[in-house]
Amino acid sequence: MLKIFFLQDKFKNSGVFVKDGNCLKLNRTVVLVVISLLVALIGLLFISHNEGYYHKTIAKVTALTDQYSLDKQTDNQRIQAVILNGSYKGQEVTLENKAANSQALNLKFKINDEVFVQVQGDINKRAISAEITGFKRDNYIAYVTFIFVVLILSIAGSKGLRSLSSLVINVLIISVVFALYLRGGNLILVSSVASFLFIFTSLFLVGGINRKTFSAILGTILATLMAMLIALVIFKATDGNGIHYEEMEFLTSPPEPIFIAEILIGTLGAIMDIAITMSASIQEMYNRNPHVERKLILNSAREIGKDIMGTMTNTLVFAYFSGSIPMILLWLKNGYPLYEIVNINISLEVIRILTGSIGIVISIPITMYIAMVLLKNHKIGLRS
Repeated sequence: MLKIFFLQDKFKNSGVFVKDGNCLKLNRTVVLVVISLLVALIGLLFISHNEGYYHKTIAKVTALTDQYSLDKQTDNQRIQAVILNGSYKGQEVTLENKAANSQALNLKFKINDEVFVQVQGDINKRAISAEITGFKRDNYIAYVTFIFVVLILSIAGSKGLRSLSSLVINVLIISVVFALYLRGGNLILVSSVASFLFIFTSLFLVGGINRKTFSAILGTILATLMAMLIALVIFKATDGNGIHYEEMEFLTSPPEPIFIAEILIGTLGAIMDIAITMSASIQEMYNRNPHVERKLILNSAREIGKDIMGTMTNTLVFAYFSGSIPMILLWLKNGYPLYEIVNINISLEVIRILTGSIGIVISIPITMYIAMVLLKNHKIGLRS
């Protein structure tokens, strides 16, 4: 009996149970996190054994031999594989794979890799020959996704679960944007409406319905509108001079609306991060001392804003330039000077960075003053 009471007390203090009157009930947050982890694990196991749901034929590499070409620029692989699905399931086939050292177009395979194959068979349904048509990557994507889900739920708990929910909703919203655009919708208008949905779903789901989130939403909307207005005025005043759309030349529609939509969505993400950080910081200061002087709040908020301003601007630089590294290296190897690469070939990335940075700088004072008014004044009818 003593042991039972000891275990009950141990679980009570562990956070797994919460006290409700004279009863102990399971903590809802813990239950949600455990259920989410189980769903993620089930999804991982399903994707690891989902060959039967593919219409394409899939083969698993069981053995291989590598042989480099004379110039050592390509690796010729002779692969033994077993077919996992379809009418040839269980049969072994021999595959040939030629992979360049860069592996940009053709990959080098390893044992236990799964590949899509096209099989030629005889009238008795025996596989005579087969050819690799692609690489099955969903297993690796599932592993990384599972690690991400485990980490975010372990560290953030219910807030992590809400963050995952907002991520899924935002992906669905983006899918709707693409679908409407392909059906002839105005991309700028659709992206603007989607941006409002991004703001509300992301901030309300993660931050909850309270003054902190409300001030972050107002700050995000105002700062994004001002940043986009400044960018559009500059585009109009300069008649688009200095903007080179060469990297979008493959498009069959005018690139300007697409570029503006890119700027809007990219800037929005950075501003949301800044706005919720500023609102949360000011709320924490008020929670610590509800009677703190306005001047002290202003000074503290400015210092916080200065710190995050530099890091977020660098984040934009890294995010936009990282995707251009292969092309930058190619142009440098072909003798193009760096200033010409920046001025012409990656001018779109530079404009995205500048617009996003303007939004970051503007969002700090806007959100700071909005949060100070809303969080200090408790008459707006929302829970803190």
